[in-house]
Amino acid sequence: MATYGSIPLDEMTLDGEPLLNKGHTCVSIKAQDDDFFLRDGYGWDYAIVFPNVPVDAPAAEGLAAKLHGAMANLPSVNLGAPIHTHVLPHLQAARDGITSGISVAHDTITTGITTGITTVLDTTGITNVLDAFRTSNEHLSIEDMCHRIHKSGLELRLFYSSKDESSDIAPYILCQVRASFALLKHEADRIDISRLMDADALRATALAGYPDAHIAPFHIEDTLGQYKLSPYEYIHMTYTERPDMQHLYARDPASGHFFSGVERICLIESILTNANGGGAGLDLAKLEESGTIVASFPLHNTAEKTALYEAWIHRRKMFAQPIDQIAGYFGPKIGLYFAFLGHYASWLVSAGLIGSLIWLLEVLNNVPLYDGFTLSLGAHWLQVLVCGFSVFMVLWSTCMLEYWKRYNARLAMQWGTTDYTEEERPRPQFVGTLVPSPITGKPILYFDRKEQRKRMLQSWLVLLLLVLAVLVLVSFTFYLRYYMAVSHKETFALAMGNNGTRFYYGGTAASLTNVIQIALMAEIYDRVCMRMNDFENHATESAHEGSFILKSIIFHFVNNFAALFYITFIKSSLDDYCENGDCLQELRTTLVIIFGTQLIAGNIQEVLLPRVFIWLARCQAHTSSNTQVHHPVERQFFLNDYGWRGTYNDYLELVLQFGFTVLFVGAFPATPIFSLLNNVLEIRIDAYRLLTDYRRPMPRPVANMGAWITVLDILATIAIATNGYVMVYTSGVFESLEAYDRLLLFLAFFALMLFLRYVIFAFMERNYSMEVRAQLKRQAFLSSKIYTREADDVVPEYAHDANYRFEILDGNLLG
Repeated sequence: MATYGSIPLDEMTLDGEPLLNKGHTCVSIKAQDDDFFLRDGYGWDYAIVFPNVPVDAPAAEGLAAKLHGAMANLPSVNLGAPIHTHVLPHLQAARDGITSGISVAHDTITTGITTGITTVLDTTGITNVLDAFRTSNEHLSIEDMCHRIHKSGLELRLFYSSKDESSDIAPYILCQVRASFALLKHEADRIDISRLMDADALRATALAGYPDAHIAPFHIEDTLGQYKLSPYEYIHMTYTERPDMQHLYARDPASGHFFSGVERICLIESILTNANGGGAGLDLAKLEESGTIVASFPLHNTAEKTALYEAWIHRRKMFAQPIDQIAGYFGPKIGLYFAFLGHYASWLVSAGLIGSLIWLLEVLNNVPLYDGFTLSLGAHWLQVLVCGFSVFMVLWSTCMLEYWKRYNARLAMQWGTTDYTEEERPRPQFVGTLVPSPITGKPILYFDRKEQRKRMLQSWLVLLLLVLAVLVLVSFTFYLRYYMAVSHKETFALAMGNNGTRFYYGGTAASLTNVIQIALMAEIYDRVCMRMNDFENHATESAHEGSFILKSIIFHFVNNFAALFYITFIKSSLDDYCENGDCLQELRTTLVIIFGTQLIAGNIQEVLLPRVFIWLARCQAHTSSNTQVHHPVERQFFLNDYGWRGTYNDYLELVLQFGFTVLFVGAFPATPIFSLLNNVLEIRIDAYRLLTDYRRPMPRPVANMGAWITVLDILATIAIATNGYVMVYTSGVFESLEAYDRLLLFLAFFALMLFLRYVIFAFMERNYSMEVRAQLKRQAFLSSKIYTREADDVVPEYAHDANYRFEILDGNLLG
């Protein structure tokens, strides 16, 4: 029999009357969800998971005795199914102090007061009973949090997770959260979200004008045909609840709803975290850090996810991705990552084809092909081709990145994130002393700046020690290579057949040792770096992530490329120490082994590790593979958390791959084609992982890739030096020149490439945003007339901008 504490549910009444007689029925989950879809057009968008700590028997009996005075018998409720929900209604009786009603589920409700009771009937009598049984724990109890959520206007439903097989107790309490359409509109107005406008409605409004506001009808038309976009496309304005504006806002193309799933999720999170009145005031990150809640995450939308799966993973085109659909489901931050991955892959086609052709010529040179025909180009001309390809790749990397910035600006304009500045989110792990704010006088957490600088210095010293450890290990691997491939070469050889051919495997074995060293040091660093970053005690998430990314880029750059830099810049001047006296071949072998193993290991890791973590999560929750997980929310809870580390790992992998592709392409021209094949596979693997192996990430708006695009620009600049050095010193093309002439040639090449990079950058910077700038100025004008209703005789604010002028540049009329 289902109980509340030790009170049988079938004996309870409310206000002396059976609850179900008040017109409220115990409905199935599906029927209730159907009602939500019928009313609002959508279901549940968010989930919070609480730990379930059972109450001990004496506490339950004491609670039951006191609850009898406040709650009497309720009629019997069928809770025999694994997940049935008993819905306590929204009771509007302010005089009686009744303010909330929250769903509960499962066959036995015995949750302890220390963590909160899952049913909250906030009458005066019951509240006193609950308060009497609360401990002095500083954390919020479950009923406190649920009461706050409900009081904020959100709707929620609680139920138990699947039972632990050993103890027959459900380890978690899962809470679904949603917001009504009216609440979403109110919150969108409060926080001034930017929304896409309906192009046809905007055009009709412009043609009608606002005579009462002294705004004459106006029609925007590109009579010169300079721009591809319609004047009313991708226009965004701040949301307002004003009735005259509602028909102007565009509906979500994926669902047809007024608010998209991403907008609903962001608005729900805003309501949950809003502590300025009207919201629940829950610091979800801090609650999760303290263990008060287990997790909080957006819920997958089955229909939208299925449609995205079909359009994305089953798509036959190699590079075409539904970027707008991806951003519309996961948010602009993840959408931008996949947009760059696709852009990068499409540019790799030209580089991959040219590089593969040169590589094939190298492989087939002087090899008998058919009928006695032998392709013979000569080693010198092949080296010239490779040098030419190195120059091409330097310019290619610059153009690829600059065209990406152009594409990025257009996507930001389309998604309404051009002027977005990421909100500083306080870090829950930040430790400080409460002091009065010198600005507002309110208490704030303060951490001594001198102490933080001291900690940061210690953290960077640890990073320096790790980098030195990498250099020592790399030196050891090269000593090992010298020992196995040069001084004791014959010892490490295998006889191949009876013709006396021998295979010398010393150099290959040493390169594999280098690969193992890279993997081990990366694992050690990831563990140490997170502790180092936590030790620095950053106050905000952005500062914490930025510090982590900066140190990680420095370490991983040294860890992955130290061996290649050593061969290129140091070992090439010591020919006797190179394997067979050929440093270019040794550089090529090392590059192929390191790059190839990382590509293979990375894809295997991305496919297998998420499934291992899911299995471990189920084991930790005492839910074996034989136990049926009944509810979709519970299944999503056991998936992996993507978080900011998910995006970080994806970008880090991409940055390192870009480095291998452009830094030493002169040693192995086929690196672009392998990067292309990997990226085509990466798009499908990352897409599949996000849709099947991970909880839905919290959507975050961004204007660009942030620090990562700067890192790529730096790598493209370093590629000038590395490829120039390989071309002048390592390749042997210019070995007849004197040392002084070689140095002048290298410096001239470096200066010329830097100049060409600057020319390309300046040209793209001047022209890439022409259409985007025009559309943003149209947006400012339309907003001034339609949203703020500035009369025709009022000079709009944007006209005072120094950049606002009419001028003719290259035949383009700009406003």
